[in-house]
This record gives sequence, C-alpha cells and structure tokens, in this order.
Amino acid sequence: MSRKQKFNWRVAGSRFFMALWLTFAWVLLWGSLDVGTIAAGFLVAVGIMLVLPLPRVPVEGLVRPISTLWLIIMVGYLLVRSSLIVAWQSIRPQAPPVPAVLRAPMRLRSDFTLALAVNSLNLMPGGIVVRVDPVARYVYIHVLDTGTEKAVEAFYRQTAQVERLFQRAFERPEDWRENPEHYTAPPDSGPDDDNSQIVGPQADAPKTTASQSTAPRVDGPRDDSSEAEKEARS
Repeated sequence: MSRKQKFNWRVAGSRFFMALWLTFAWVLLWGSLDVGTIAAGFLVAVGIMLVLPLPRVPVEGLVRPISTLWLIIMVGYLLVRSSLIVAWQSIRPQAPPVPAVLRAPMRLRSDFTLALAVNSLNLMPGGIVVRVDPVARYVYIHVLDTGTEKAVEAFYRQTAQVERLFQRAFERPEDWRENPEHYTAPPDSGPDDDNSQIVGPQADAPKTTASQSTAPRVDGPRDDSSEAEKEARS
C-alpha cells in the first residue's frame, strides 16, 4: 500500500511561481498584454510542467521578499561598481594588474542557491568562477587584479557579501527545513589544493618565501564558528 504524501505548501508555491514565470515568458513572446494571451500562456505553462516535468528540486529554505529585493539591488550595484573598476584598470597609467585564482568560502547549504550565487559572481566583471567544490563549499575564482593586499581583501569582502545576501534571502536558519530528498553533491575530483593554489603567470615562477612572494594568498578567511560564538565575541 502506497504511503499518502503530505501536501507541501513550499513545493506548491515553487511550482505556481514557475507557472507564472512561464506565463510571463509567453506574454513577452506574443507582445500583447490581454486576458486571452495571459490565460493561454498559463494553460500552456501548466501543460508544459505536466508533460515535460523537470527533476524535482527539494525546497528547504524560504524566500524572503524584502531580502530578495535587496539582493537584486546589491548585485546590480556590484555589477556597476565592478564594471567601473575594470574600466579604470584598463586605462590607468600603471602596470597591468596581476591575475590569480583565489579560493573563497561559499557556505550555502542548497546546491540550487549555490548555483545562483556562482552565476551572480560570474556576471561581475573582473572575475570568473573556474571551479566549485560542492562538498567543502569553496569556489575558485580567477580574479583580474590581485597585485596588492588591498585588492585581495576587497575581493574577499565582495564574495562574503554575496554569500550573506543569498543566505538572508533564501537560507535563514529559522526558515531551513531539511528535506529527505536533499541532493548531496559527489566529492570534488579536481586537483589537490596544494597544486592548484595559483593559476597563471605565477604558477611557473620560482618558489619564494612568504616575505618575498608577490602573489596573494589563495585561501580566503573562513569562520566556521557557530552563530552563538560570533555573538559572544561581538
């Protein structure tokens, strides 16, 4: 005897949102905003979801509308700021920037949210994600300018800011509900960290001591302490 599944409001809400999104795309394709077009688009969206269903993604967090709106605003701001920085680096009367691959923590629990954060980072000029460690929750990003400690610290601050924005929008601790169908990514099969610290012109350079090296550190600051410990320190 099959077990009756309990109705899940979060799953139903995500499917309804997907139907609205497909309806919106239908209206854009037709180019006319009227009741008939909207109704037809909604029926087509429901038909597509029934005939061609996508793999089910476990819904474990909760979308916070205000935090999501702030996420969109801040990502847009970071896009503009990164574009201006790269534009200035291309015309400034100085030596070309020193690129490198840096590793930064990205402690997002859901692989879906992690993919959204990685895509947001890839949209920002000046860096591109070249590798993701889904188990240790690290991202490896090729950064255009790592010639100074100030530039490296700015990179880590921006990455940490993106991480916090996505956590507050989709993965607040009080909203998290573990799903039995939670997907666990396989272990990373990439190269060892010791052999993938620096990629680029610095990789073939002779090894130097810490005081002589001009290449920035790869490992970003990672604080794995609990929230209670952080509050106690503050």
